Amino acid sequence: MPLSKRKEVGRFVHRKLLFRLRRLAIIFLIITVILIYEISHNYNAIYIAVIGFITGMIIGILVSRRMHTISWNSEINKAVTKMDRLGIIILVLYILFAISRHWILSHWLQGYALTALSLSIASGGMLGRLWNTRQKIRQILKQEGFLHPKK
Repeated sequence: MPLSKRKEVGRFVHRKLLFRLRRLAIIFLIITVILIYEISHNYNAIYIAVIGFITGMIIGILVSRRMHTISWNSEINKAVTKMDRLGIIILVLYILFAISRHWILSHWLQGYALTALSLSIASGGMLGRLWNTRQKIRQILKQEGFLHPKK
C-alpha cells in the first residue's frame, strides 16, 4: 500500500525523528532569515555567505550521514533513529566546531563578514542535515514498500 500524502507518511516515522526534522527546519529558517536580513542591508558580501553556505551544507551532509542511524522497527512499524559511539563522537566534534567557529574563523575575517560566514555555515549545516535525514527516511520507507518509487 504505497503512501501518497505527507500525513500518511508521518504515521510510519517515529515521533522523535519527526520532531528532529521539524526542529532542524525551524532553526534553518530562522538562521536563513537573519542571514538574508544582514545581506539585504549591505552588512555582508553575498559571496562570503554563498561560500559559507556551501561549506556548511557539505559539513552537514557528512555529519548527518554518520551521526544517526535510521532503521525500520518492525515491532512498532515505524522508522526509528539511534546513535552509536562513532555518531556520538561526531556529534561532540560538530558541537565543538559550532561553538568555536567564531574563534577559528576570526583569524581570517572580522566583524560583519565573520558573522555572515558563521551564519551561512550554520544555515548550510542545518539544511544538509535536514536533507540527508529526510533522504534516509524516504529510503527506509521505500524499502518497506510504503512509498512510490520516483518516476
